[in-house]
Amino acid sequence: MPVLRISELQVGEAMTKRFGTASPHETLEQVIAAMLQNRWEEVVVVEGNGKLLGLVTKEHLVRILSDGLPQDKPIIDVCHRNVFTTTTTEDLVLARDVMREHHIGRLPVLDETGTVVGILTAKDVCNGFSDKLEVIGRHMQAVMDNITEAIQVVDCFGVITYWNKAAERMFGLKADDVVGKRLKEIYDDGLIESVLKEAKSQRNVLAELKPQQYAIRNAVPVITPAGDVIGVVCTTQDVTQTMSLLDRLHYANSKVKKLEKRVRQSEPSSEDVFYTADKFTLRVLQQARKVAATDATVLIQGESGTGKELLARVIYQNSKRSNRPFVEINCSAIPETLFESEMFGYESGSFTGAKREGKPGKFELAHDGTIFLDEIGELPLEMQAKLLRVIQEGRFYRVGGTNPIEVNVRLIAATNRNLHEMVSEGRFREDLFYRLNVVTLEIPPLRERKGDIPGLVARFINELATDYDREVDGIDDEALDVLVDYDWPGNVRQLRNVLESIIILMEGNLITLHSLEEAGVMDMLRPGNNGSRTKDKEVLMAGEVLEEAVAKTERDVIMRALEECGYNKARTAEMLGIPRSTLYYKLRTLGIPSISD
Repeated sequence: MPVLRISELQVGEAMTKRFGTASPHETLEQVIAAMLQNRWEEVVVVEGNGKLLGLVTKEHLVRILSDGLPQDKPIIDVCHRNVFTTTTTEDLVLARDVMREHHIGRLPVLDETGTVVGILTAKDVCNGFSDKLEVIGRHMQAVMDNITEAIQVVDCFGVITYWNKAAERMFGLKADDVVGKRLKEIYDDGLIESVLKEAKSQRNVLAELKPQQYAIRNAVPVITPAGDVIGVVCTTQDVTQTMSLLDRLHYANSKVKKLEKRVRQSEPSSEDVFYTADKFTLRVLQQARKVAATDATVLIQGESGTGKELLARVIYQNSKRSNRPFVEINCSAIPETLFESEMFGYESGSFTGAKREGKPGKFELAHDGTIFLDEIGELPLEMQAKLLRVIQEGRFYRVGGTNPIEVNVRLIAATNRNLHEMVSEGRFREDLFYRLNVVTLEIPPLRERKGDIPGLVARFINELATDYDREVDGIDDEALDVLVDYDWPGNVRQLRNVLESIIILMEGNLITLHSLEEAGVMDMLRPGNNGSRTKDKEVLMAGEVLEEAVAKTERDVIMRALEECGYNKARTAEMLGIPRSTLYYKLRTLGIPSISD
C-alpha cells in the first residue's frame, strides 16, 4: 500500500525519468538540434559513466547565442557547472524548499552511486503533490464510505459538505441530494446546530432517530489555529442491536437475581424457611430450633396446609445432621404391598420386576441423617408394627435379604390427625405413639394467626412472580384486607394456591380487587362466604375423606392388576382397559412406586 502522508512523498515518486543528456564534447549546434527535436527544456551534461558535469537550459542557450557565441563551441564550456542536485530518496517537500530558496526551476536527481537518473522540475513537484493528494483522497473516500458510523460534515454556515454511505443508510438520504444544501433545509438536527453555535463538543449523546432505532452521536467543532469555527463533524453509530442486547442482559440479570434470592431462601442455612410473626407460633418455632440441637424424636401436629413439612425442615437445618440426608416419606402414598420394599429396600431377584442390582430403602438412604414421616396417621396397623420394630431396633432386613442393615436416623413425624384419639379407638398403636411423642409441636391454623397473612402474601407474591416470570409490584390494601378477613380452612397451602391463580390470571402489575375477580376467587373470599368455621372444616374434611376414599380404591385396583400382571405395565394397562400413558399418570399421581424402573 502506498504511503498516504504528503510529508513522506519522495523525489523518486515525482521526478521526470525522460530527460535530455549530452556528452561534454558535443557542440552547441548539436545540443540545440537535439533539444528542438526532442522538445527538451534542459539538458544534463554527463560523463560516459553517467556522472553529472553540468546543466544547460533552453533559456540559457537562447541567451548565449544572442550574445554571438559560436555554435561550434563545446557544450561543457557554456553549461552551469555548480548545480544543486537532489536524490531519489529525499523528501519531495525538502527538494521543493531548496528550489524555492535558491529560485531554481529544476534539479538533477542522482541515485546512490551519483548517477543522474532523472530531473525534478517545479511542474513535477506540483504534479507529485497533486497525484498524491488524489490517491489520498480516493483512499480516504473509500475508508469513509466503508466505515460503519454515519459521518456528517457541515461548514460554518450549516451547509452540508460531506455525507458518507453510512449516513445515507442511517438517515435515508443520498449524498447527491444533500451535499451543498443547508442542514436546516434537510431536517432539524439540534445537536449539530448546537455545536456550531456554541463551539463546544458534545460526546456520547444517546438519540432515538426514529421509533425503536437508537444511536450514539458525537459532534465536534472544526476550529482553525486562529480560533475560528469553520464547521462541525458529527459521527452517529447505530446502537439499536446493542440496546436490545442490553435490555435482554438486564432482563437476564433480573431473573438471575430473583433466582439467586430464591436459592438463598431455599438454602439449608436460611433462617426464614418457616415464616411467622404470630407470638404463639414464634414460640413453636423457637421450641423447634431448641429441640433441633438434640436427636429427640419430634411429632408435629397441625391441620392440613399449616406448614408441618417446613417446620420439619427448620428442625433438620438447625440440627447437627444438617449436612447429612433429609429423606421425606408420605406415608399415605405407599401401598401396603410395597411398604417394606419402599421403606427397607430389596435384594436382587427378590420378586418379579425387581431391579437386577436391588434397591436401597428410605431408611437406608437416610442413614446418619433425618427421616421425615409425613401423614404418619395414615399408616395401617400392620405397617405401624413394621415401622415400630425398625425404630426400636435400629436395624432391618431388605426384602429378600438375610443380612441385617443397621441405621442411625433422627425421626420427625407429622400428622393432621389426633393420634391420641386414634390410639383410644384402636386405629394407632399406643407403643408407636409414645415412641413418636417425645416432643410434640403443634402449629396453629392460619385463622388463629391472621397477623401472618400480610407477610405470607408478600413472600408468595415474590416467589410466584419469579416462577411465572411476571412483574408484580405487590397488592393494594383493599385486596389484602379481603385475604386477611378470610378464614382459610386450607391454611397456608390454600393461601398460596389462591395467590398462584391470581398471579397467573391477573392483568397489570398490582393485585387489586379486580385481580381477585379475574381469578374467580372473589366469590369464595367475599365477606359472608366464610360461614361457620366448623361447617367449613366439616366440608373440607368430608371432601378430603371422599377424595382419599376414591384415591385409595383406585390405588387398590391398580395394585391388584399390577400384581396379577407381574408388574408388566403394558399388560396391566390392557387389563384395566386404559392407555399405557394413563397408567403411568395414575402411578405418578397416586404415589405408586414403579418397581421395574
